[in-house]
Amino acid sequence: MRYSRFVAFAAMFLILAARGYANISDGLISAWTFEGGKADDAFGNSHGILHDGAAVTDDGMNGKGMDFDGVEAYVEVPDSDAFDVMEDEFSVSVWANVRAGKDHSGIVWKGTMIGWGPNFTMRIATTSDTNITWGACPVGIEGWFATDNVYSTDEWVHLCLTVDGAEVIGYVNTEVPPSGQANPLAAAAPYILFKDNPFEFGAGRGVGGNAGNDAFLDGTIDEIYLYDRGLTVDEVEELATGARPAAVNSALGVDADGKIATAWGALKAHR
Repeated sequence: MRYSRFVAFAAMFLILAARGYANISDGLISAWTFEGGKADDAFGNSHGILHDGAAVTDDGMNGKGMDFDGVEAYVEVPDSDAFDVMEDEFSVSVWANVRAGKDHSGIVWKGTMIGWGPNFTMRIATTSDTNITWGACPVGIEGWFATDNVYSTDEWVHLCLTVDGAEVIGYVNTEVPPSGQANPLAAAAPYILFKDNPFEFGAGRGVGGNAGNDAFLDGTIDEIYLYDRGLTVDEVEELATGARPAAVNSALGVDADGKIATAWGALKAHR
């Protein structure tokens, strides 16, 4: 009896230890939080450039966010060699508050066109007021899938695309919603990098396969994280609580409670 109890206790300890090991700072490459009033990467790999009315707002999910007018505003994040890890595996996490969901208005994506062939490294985009389309493209294959009735306008939603080298998964908050294609979707590495193309926040290019037919996001986004690995279920669930990785807070000079460090406050006081 004592041996059985010991085995049960040991098994429970191992389970809890395994769950506790999840670290949402591990593998972070870039983080765009908009806290500095710009679209800077907290880790310095690639700072975003605001175009045509993209504006930092105080109404983000966690502090400041980036707002888009749905007309022509977007953020361009130039390619960086740090992003080359996406050829093998990666994850992208983002919070979005959509006012009006348009057909293939990009929330976050990278490529030449947001669909209609293997034209993107990754995408998370709206297709309507309730639907999201996702994907990652291996060489020669358009790896995409759609999920319907997964979000509501004017509400914050956490979206996470995980790509582990074998399959692609789209998470909405803590759920993996069903898809008419497949979610998870089998799509093996290597993935196409599109080195000549930036990440873009707030825009989808070439809708319908037609160059110049672009769709712009009407809404606000926040806390965009790029990882060099496929996140686990536990890690996605932690991010969906609104947790900011400790490594991001450290890079921003923010204390454990999410407050700007004293030095930053003093700097602002002297402006």
